[in-house]
Order: sequence, then structure tokens, then C-alpha cells
Amino acid sequence: MIALYLKDSPQKLSNILSSLGVSFSTIGNVFILDMEKHAFFLIVEDLPKEITKKLKISFVEKEDLSSAEKLIEIGFRSISLEEFAEENLFYGLSEVLNNGDIYFHSIIDVKTKKIYGFEALCRLPIPIYKLFKVSDRIAFFADNFCRERALLDYTRRFPMQNYHLFLNFHPKFLKNPLENVGELITSLMNKEVDASKIVVEIDEYEGMDLKSVKLIRDFLKAEGIQVALDDVGAGYAGLYQLTEIHPDIAKLDMALVRDVYKSPVKQAVVKGLISACKASNIKVLAEGIEKEEELLFLLEAGVDLLQGFLFSKPSPYPNTREIEKVAYNLLAKHPLGGLL
Repeated sequence: MIALYLKDSPQKLSNILSSLGVSFSTIGNVFILDMEKHAFFLIVEDLPKEITKKLKISFVEKEDLSSAEKLIEIGFRSISLEEFAEENLFYGLSEVLNNGDIYFHSIIDVKTKKIYGFEALCRLPIPIYKLFKVSDRIAFFADNFCRERALLDYTRRFPMQNYHLFLNFHPKFLKNPLENVGELITSLMNKEVDASKIVVEIDEYEGMDLKSVKLIRDFLKAEGIQVALDDVGAGYAGLYQLTEIHPDIAKLDMALVRDVYKSPVKQAVVKGLISACKASNIKVLAEGIEKEEELLFLLEAGVDLLQGFLFSKPSPYPNTREIEKVAYNLLAKHPLGGLL
């Protein structure tokens, strides 16, 4: 059981918990939730920051609620949400992380009609973005773990390293370029992974420190590692980052790809982005492709790389032979890639 203590605004917390359908009882300003720790962390993101900052929390047993003295003890031993998260998640984090899986989502090369690489997707019982709500340190640890696990699984699934591996980096952690890149290079060396097969994918980059990202780009390229920017075309800021960072690969925003064949405005934007990227020697990757009509337009527009459920779904054990068979049949049917 979990005990929450909130000195100010207990009625507000009561209303929020009720709206979330969370069953609880109260003793004064103490809220008793009959749930496991991992279940509690899943609802944390729905709590306002002004509540989470003031919230005190502890793990209790039923006998702890039997007297006023024990309730007072709960109040004294309760700690902040971040302290609680770190204390309990670090204790059981290996179990949480080891229960996760790395899924690989194929990326197809238009010219060769074969697999160019895979994007590594980390599937944890508690998503990393939810961990940001309670502890940056925990989220940072989990983020690093996912990349390490992805590299390990990559060497196991694809021992010949014939495919590029796309690894996601959240800009929140890109504050020390030398340290960030150094850790990655060390990991690649330890696992004997060819650096030229790695693509570092940076997402949610609007508002980030451009100086740090440019340094990371320079360090990575010096080691032979490619850099990709995600969600290009999502807004003006994204276009600005594209021109400033000049990545090796630009991933078109999925919203532009969705039903692009129906929208003249989307078509104009996509064609303009592809034209600008080709003039700058930047490969264009279109993700989120689900329909042949989308594929046909993107091929006519001249994209270089393709990703989406039309070719395959993410899997811990991708069937490369089947994926390439599907890709070949689709691209042979629409042999227009790179003509425009």
C-alpha cells in the first residue's frame, strides 16, 4: 500500500485521484492507495507539478494504519516523490528493465530494395517519458540502459552487422557532448560494433541547446557515426534546426506522411523538404507509411529511405527475409524512386 501526504490542497488531490478512477481512503491529510508501486508510477504523469512537488510518500502495511502514533510515524518517514522514486526504482530497476524488450523496426533503402537498417525501440513496463515526471536521474539511467540493451541485442540478432542501427537520444541528456559521445564509443568498442553502422537519432529537438548538439554531431561524424533528425517539417523550429545542424538523415514528420496523397498542401511541403535535403546531400527517410498510395507519392517525390507498417511491424526478432520480400514486391510494383 502507498501512503501519500499532502499538507496543502488535499481536496485537489482527492478530486484528481477520483477523476483518474483511483480507489483510495483518507485519514486526515494522508491518502491511502491500495496499489503496487509500479502502478502508482503510471498515474504520476497525470498529477499537476504543483502537487507532485509538495507530495510526501511512503510504502506502508495495513498494520501501520492501526493507530494515531503509527500514522505520525508515516508522516515522519515520508519522503519526496523524487526521493521515493529513486529509492524504490533503483532497488528494483534491474527487474523493471530486464522485463522490457528491444523491438527492431525495419528501414528500407529505395535504391537497393533491401533493408538499410533498423530503429531500436525500447519497450519497458514503465515508459521512459513517464519516468521524467518523477526523476531525471532514473530516466537518464533507463535511457542509457535501453541503448546498451539495443546494442547487445543488435549484435545477437545481426552478428554480421549488415544493417544500420538507429539509436534514439533524448536532447534532455545531451548536455555534455564529450561524455555522451565517449560513453557511446566505448560501448561500441566493447561490443565490437562498427561505428559506421550506427545512426544517432535526435528527437524532440526544438528549444534544445544548438551548440551542444552541433558539438555532438561533430564528435559523432569524426567517429564515422551518422546523425539523424526526427520529425523534420513538424514546425518552423524543426526546419531551422535542420538547416543549422545539417544531419546525415532527415526523418519526415509522420503527420506529413499520413494520407499525403490526399493533401496538395502536404505534397508541396514534402516535395520542398526533399528538394532542400537533396541539395544539401541529406538523405530523407519517410516513416509511418501504412498505405501504398502514400508510398507511391513518396517514391515519386524522391525519398531515399522508407519505414512503416506497410513493410513490417516492430519485432524483437525481425524476419529479414520476409521483410525484404515484401519491400521488393512493393518497390518493384512502383519503380519510381528518385526519378523526380
